[in-house]
Amino acid sequence: MTWYEPTAQALEVGRTFTRSDLKALLARAHPELNSNSFQWAIGGMLKSGMLVRVGYDAYLRADGKPLCVYSPDYSERASELICNVADRFPHVQFTVFETALLNEFLNHLIAQNTIFLQVEKDAAIFVFRYLQEGGRRDVLFKPSRKEFSLYWEKDSVIVTNLISEAPVPKDTPHQICLKKMLVDLYCDKQISTTYSKAEYRSLIAQATAQYTVDRTRLLRYARRRNKEAEIVSYLKAAEKRE
Repeated sequence: MTWYEPTAQALEVGRTFTRSDLKALLARAHPELNSNSFQWAIGGMLKSGMLVRVGYDAYLRADGKPLCVYSPDYSERASELICNVADRFPHVQFTVFETALLNEFLNHLIAQNTIFLQVEKDAAIFVFRYLQEGGRRDVLFKPSRKEFSLYWEKDSVIVTNLISEAPVPKDTPHQICLKKMLVDLYCDKQISTTYSKAEYRSLIAQATAQYTVDRTRLLRYARRRNKEAEIVSYLKAAEKRE
């Protein structure tokens, strides 16, 4: 057993620690060592899997369950949409989410899929017109709830504005990342109507237990959408369930 392993094992499961927190705990257990030793120990914890980085200067004790990086398994229709829009508008920022992705986390599965195409504000109307002129009859532009109910069809494409400062993966900028999805499911009025909001608590618990989530960026986005306090309460509840 390495000298820092007892400190790693004593970390509270579910609690987020900063690098300073970890150094202080190591210093308490080994006051004879210096800061360089503690830096090395934190690196060793990460490399061995005892510690998991979940955001900038944010670490969790690994609980023995390997966490994966979330990658959306898009339908053929959504994948085709991403390719078409990216080819036609190579410099436009957009993200695609479809409700079928939620079936991985829900008890009551979604049978009727809806595709949400979130486009940077100044370009959204042009992307909508491009899809409409291409012959798609199932594309709606920022519909009201009434319009959504009246004109929605299976696999409809809902074009809306992409919220500024939304988290976007660097390598796959048009794919929805889990931290954005979890916030949008709670904050977006249209997306939240496509599933039972009563399942949100268990959904966020299952998602965070199965996949790595950068909680710092997730909460920054939640703050951008004025829902940080609510999302924090759900994350805390999820940690207790784990």
